[in-house]
Amino acid sequence: MTGLVTVGYYLVSLFFSLILLLLWARIFLRYFRISALHPISQGINGLLNPVIGPVERLVYKNQPAPKRYDWITLLFVIVVELIKFFLIGLIVYGAIMPFPYLILFTAADLIVQPLNLLFFMVLIRALMSWVNPQWHHPAGEVLAVMTNPLLALGRKIIPDISGFDFSPIIIMIIIKVITLFISASMPLPIL
Repeated sequence: MTGLVTVGYYLVSLFFSLILLLLWARIFLRYFRISALHPISQGINGLLNPVIGPVERLVYKNQPAPKRYDWITLLFVIVVELIKFFLIGLIVYGAIMPFPYLILFTAADLIVQPLNLLFFMVLIRALMSWVNPQWHHPAGEVLAVMTNPLLALGRKIIPDISGFDFSPIIIMIIIKVITLFISASMPLPIL
């Protein structure tokens, strides 16, 4: 890749990754039933509701939106992923990416993106437990709610040893193995 192509790829990836981070965070907040009054929920919803709100009102006219599953936001994630890989194909290869590749990369990224988000949530929680175990912050509450099920799974694999909890390390290794396998299995080096 030339310098301009690399910079273009980086900027497009960064822009869409930030949008996808917000969209996935909204899906996670709804799935884990974090209160809409929570500061993090208010921030994310404040950024995304101008776009997602009208579509939700259109789809769920007189009926309440589902409590746990945010299907409209997931639809936005898929559309943003398709646009992202369409633009990346244009930038990197100078042509429109073949439709099967577009679908393949979108499906792979629909798995990799939330796994990367979970990886960093577990990492931040582990670091904060070492630096300041009594960390009381709105973000800490959200991280605890979202990562407790994963860490409980890690504790089933390897229980605490002499008071040390190795579950974050186990979970981060498992997540990284899955994401590396998916990225390495792609026909073109884009992910």
